[in-house]
Amino acid sequence: MTRPIADPAGGRIAVLGAASPAGAHMKAALADRGIPGGRVALFGLRREVAVLSEYDGEARLVQAAAELDAAAYDAIFVCELGHDVASLTQAAALGTLVVDMTGSIPGAVLKGASGDSTEARLVAVPHAVTLLLAGLLAPIQRAIGVTRVSAFVLRPASDFGEGGLEELREQTVHLLRFEPTPTEVFGRQLAFNVLPEHLFPLGEDAAATRVVRETRAILGTPDLPIAVSQALVPVFFGHAIAVHVDLVHLGGSEALAAWREAAGVEISSDPDTGATLDAPEGSGILVSRVDAIAGSTLRVWALGSEAGAAAAARAIAAGVDAGIL
Repeated sequence: MTRPIADPAGGRIAVLGAASPAGAHMKAALADRGIPGGRVALFGLRREVAVLSEYDGEARLVQAAAELDAAAYDAIFVCELGHDVASLTQAAALGTLVVDMTGSIPGAVLKGASGDSTEARLVAVPHAVTLLLAGLLAPIQRAIGVTRVSAFVLRPASDFGEGGLEELREQTVHLLRFEPTPTEVFGRQLAFNVLPEHLFPLGEDAAATRVVRETRAILGTPDLPIAVSQALVPVFFGHAIAVHVDLVHLGGSEALAAWREAAGVEISSDPDTGATLDAPEGSGILVSRVDAIAGSTLRVWALGSEAGAAAAARAIAAGVDAGIL
């Protein structure tokens, strides 16, 4: 597919945390948008300095975040925790579009929630898991109404980028050889194992709290009881979401109708579908099974894949809305 041609005279763009998994998705999304490398600068924390990265197939070095003059850029995409929040907030006040992918900058306007505005210069993009959960719940909230949610999300190694994928592969090979396993990315063995959220690598070890907050905001239900648990499982790709959702009234058929009409949601017609390998290749959601289990409670099993890419697409949309991309 032919890429769109971006204006080479457009503004300067910085990617903070360029070597992180979210940074990799962001670089790919900008390249797919047709943004030339001359407009994009890559920055990272001290541990990333001298890391050889790339942009659209071109080798690039990640610069030290301390060298970033935030106000000199038209847009900054913050893809990793630990950066100077004060300078980013100040740059946004001066007109720079700051897009927070980490959920850590106070005062940012959440994309897709009430109050979202194209005029905002400090914008937050929902967590990748939020996009999956809210994408599943929003259609039935609009059509029927939701009174309680309990969700368990199984996350793959791909959520931790190429490094996560490679480490899971290496761990598997080493274990089959009865050798010690590398643990630089996950901090412990993931192969043939399941890690609960409190054992996730730093930065994702409290993600459920953020997911709950953002899902409520997107649904427009600040007091909705939502419980979210997560586990990292030894699969390369594919998210699975097990949800118990209480509706305002009995409405299983209405829920199915709402999902059929929703963009980005598909309902499987194959009763044998439901394994993580069946997850959609793109950023959509596949509802593979729905059971009415008690009164107005539905038990739902759904799959998603490219959640990180979907989050990057939301960041691109913020840039488009601001007239920068």
